[in-house]
Amino acid sequence: MDIKGTTFTIVTQIFLLVFLLSASKPVKADDKTFVRKLCDQTLEPDVCLNCILSDTGRESSNVSNMTYSILFCMYSQTTYAHQCADHLYQNTAAVRLKTTYRVCRDTMLSASNTLWDGLTKMEVSDYKNAHVSARMAHLDLLRCVFAFRKYADVPVPAELLSYMVQTKRLFDAAQFMFLLLD
Repeated sequence: MDIKGTTFTIVTQIFLLVFLLSASKPVKADDKTFVRKLCDQTLEPDVCLNCILSDTGRESSNVSNMTYSILFCMYSQTTYAHQCADHLYQNTAAVRLKTTYRVCRDTMLSASNTLWDGLTKMEVSDYKNAHVSARMAHLDLLRCVFAFRKYADVPVPAELLSYMVQTKRLFDAAQFMFLLLD
């Protein structure tokens, strides 16, 4: 891994640590009820609820803060997917698989960076462009899946697939939240 990749990984892990440490604060019952009611309206209520409630650093339970939490969870999952794809890429010699893993690694890095851009857009209440970032990251996710069919015609490895499925489920929850922000 080059210096940029190492720096990116370290910065990402620091942000994730801060996110997880903030999860140690207690959640108020009325907050949980509101979040549950909102998440129950998404396509992925359990994923939505688990993600949002893990971010107890939210200042309030408004839709923009909850959407930010979901985007952050998506960002974390795509970062894990990128790291997994990079590991697979570095540890294979088969040409077709190496091409597949490279494409997937690159698209997951793109998705992660795009979601980071979306998070910064959420911070300045630019919900429309944050939503565009989420959709672009979702397309990157699909590009990784298509790479497995195009270059190697093999199934996506289980660990990588689990990160990708979680990202897709979070995207489905985010879609509903963005509709409320429009």
